[in-house]
Amino acid sequence: MVEVPTGIQCHVGMHAVATDRMSAALAHLLKNGNPVKGIASVLHPVVDTVEAVSAMGSAANGGGVCISVTSDASVAALKAAHGLGLRARALMSNELCMDPYAVQLIAANLGDAGAEAILLSIDAATDVHKLREMVDMACEVDLLGVPMRSRLGLRIGGPTSQALKLASYAHDELKLLHFYACLAGTGAPRPSDLLPALGLKKPDYNFGSLVLAEHVPHAA
Repeated sequence: MVEVPTGIQCHVGMHAVATDRMSAALAHLLKNGNPVKGIASVLHPVVDTVEAVSAMGSAANGGGVCISVTSDASVAALKAAHGLGLRARALMSNELCMDPYAVQLIAANLGDAGAEAILLSIDAATDVHKLREMVDMACEVDLLGVPMRSRLGLRIGGPTSQALKLASYAHDELKLLHFYACLAGTGAPRPSDLLPALGLKKPDYNFGSLVLAEHVPHAA
């Protein structure tokens, strides 16, 4: 069952972490199987097919899974994950986030399939008016239970300063709660940069653990 979020939901991507360093990063991000204070989820593993979801079964990290959405077919994978009782988060590709009408349709299907977070991939240079149009159109969709605005979020790539400014706008003006962070700061801002940009203070998140995790991708 999808739950209504009560504050900033920071989802940490692991794509920049080498396979042999994954356990070290997870050791900093998870305590007793749960994300450390300040983050909502660790987006690992990432799958994109029903077969991959079925093979993974209930062994997902912390009971959650990230579905990489590259086409309408990805909706079936998310539905399968939700059917297994997994907390499914959807990460839509940049190519699918170019047209507001396409975003509205795919986001609606993902929401109906049980996605608790639907992350749109955009560039930091995205015009705020275009972003508002995209978000407002997506939020016209009526979902059962948790509304679209409480599920919709962003992965913002590009220069960190621009990305943080756009994230702040999306939270303050568009009332979005879900944001993607990258440990290496390559595909999106680092968690320790993103959270304060969204208004969180150090007592609101585990700064030490996050910084240690952020060093893992660059460790020898």
